[in-house]
Amino acid sequence: MKKLFLVGALALFGAMSAQEYKPMAGDVTTEFGLAGGLLNTSVSLPDQGFGVGPMIKARYFKTDDVAYRMGVVVSNTNESNDNEDSSSNGFALGLSFGAEKHFKGTERLSPYVGGDFILGFASTSSEAGNVKTTGPNGFGLGVRGVFGADYYFAKRVYLGVEAGLGLLYSTTGSTRVDSKEVSKGTSTFKIVPDMVTGVRLGYAF
Repeated sequence: MKKLFLVGALALFGAMSAQEYKPMAGDVTTEFGLAGGLLNTSVSLPDQGFGVGPMIKARYFKTDDVAYRMGVVVSNTNESNDNEDSSSNGFALGLSFGAEKHFKGTERLSPYVGGDFILGFASTSSEAGNVKTTGPNGFGLGVRGVFGADYYFAKRVYLGVEAGLGLLYSTTGSTRVDSKEVSKGTSTFKIVPDMVTGVRLGYAF
């Protein structure tokens, strides 16, 4: 009886230890992008690819194998040069929302497929003396399917890679100088295969 209890306890402990490597229902993950080599590695916000650029990214695991994902980036720049009596302003907002389905994989490897809806907006303006330039402003939206894998080299800490295919529409407005149009806007629609980021370093908490 004691041997049976001991075997059962060891099996339960082993199962619990294995689960600790990967996130479970209710966990949240966040991550950074890695670039460079072994001796000059840099850490930054993960580049989402598809022309979206770097974003703060998080995932919420609704269940052990289904996660909701979200990315956001907000940029606001204001520069001025008193010597040249000039200034420039820029604002950008990017959002992505989606979901992932994770497969069994191994004790430490978690492969998945997923998808995102992407939305972005940007505006620019500048002044030089009495001349004011506005635009071009930009707007974009799209959807993408992704596939990737996370490898948990330590408990709750992983390295990941991701790639996919996106359908993206973007439009750029006209540029005006003192309310006079000097260039017209453009719009594009494209199918884009891309890496979301080279290597991602993440943590589940």
